[in-house]
Amino acid sequence: MTSVRLRYTVKRRGKLFWQPTPEMRALGFLPKPLGDDGPEAQEAALRLYRGWLKAKQERGIVTRYPTGSFGAFYDRFKRTTTWAKKGARTREDYERAWKRIDAWRPAALDPTLSRTTISRISTELCEQFFDHLEKTVSPNERHRTVKWLKVLLADAVVRLRLGYASPAAKLVNPQPAGRSAIWLGAEVEKLYTTAAEQGYAGMSLAIRIAWEAMFSPVDVWNIRPAELRQDSGGWFIERRRIKTDKVAFGALSEEAAAALVAYLSAQDRAEADETPIIRQRNGQAYRSKDTFGDDFRTVRGKAFPGDTRQFLDIRRSANVEADAAGADRQTMGELLANGLADNKFLEETYTPATVTKAREVASQRVQGRAKLAGEIMRMRSKST
Repeated sequence: MTSVRLRYTVKRRGKLFWQPTPEMRALGFLPKPLGDDGPEAQEAALRLYRGWLKAKQERGIVTRYPTGSFGAFYDRFKRTTTWAKKGARTREDYERAWKRIDAWRPAALDPTLSRTTISRISTELCEQFFDHLEKTVSPNERHRTVKWLKVLLADAVVRLRLGYASPAAKLVNPQPAGRSAIWLGAEVEKLYTTAAEQGYAGMSLAIRIAWEAMFSPVDVWNIRPAELRQDSGGWFIERRRIKTDKVAFGALSEEAAAALVAYLSAQDRAEADETPIIRQRNGQAYRSKDTFGDDFRTVRGKAFPGDTRQFLDIRRSANVEADAAGADRQTMGELLANGLADNKFLEETYTPATVTKAREVASQRVQGRAKLAGEIMRMRSKST
């Protein structure tokens, strides 16, 4: 019994920690502090171990779909090295698209698209599915679903050696126009102030960090204690972006840093606890963009009733503010850790993002904030 309790655990300073292997992490078993080493922590470790054994057993079930069906191929695809190399966010996109593929039935007596024999999936069937999506979901959802449908069917043609072109190859899947909504600095301040007043302390801090550090929503709610740093210039955040795995720096003002440190201190964490800092009102870490988005919409509804702008617009707004002050695109590309400036490999190697640049842009944004606010007010006065 003792050996079972201690499987995949380590003990540090009298506390027990769950430490799964890379294989286990791939199935969703992540490191976790279990508390003081004792009956409760050992029982928690045992429950996690039993869960792992069950997951291993279920993984042995090859597929629940008919042999030769699209669903059977998808289950096979998820056991390949190609799937294993995909990031968590990409896998989420596949699964999100698959839910629609798995549910759609072309006619009352026909099998769902997922249970259709893959060699019988025709271009016409793919076009019918496309038409169904255009009538029932948003352009963004349609684009996302069809994108992964095309990828999966193209992979199936090659992997299964079907000998013909993918039936989805000719689907024209236009990408919807990108979002352009922005928040002004004063509006962002009202958002995080309202969040705090409504008891959403974690969301208040998340809004503030997104605005100052220019991080995406998923990067904000996944910030760990070890990523909070301090040097002679003040506090900053250094982390690898979840989507691109590139290092990103976020400079913090003294006020935001003080709020973050106070919030972290109030959590009474174990020394080795590296779970996300930002929490829901119930004390739990955010696990999905749906829950995170729900909380933001609640706050937005209190601060700006009827508004439809989103949390993800905050990052764009910060970039617009910096651009208004003349920040160059290459520096912004480095700080945002994306392809904004189309940096090449050597440029990324010899001109990496630094916290110094983050602070320089933060200073420029103060100038841009005033220019942008004046421009918005001018445009509003002309429309009245």
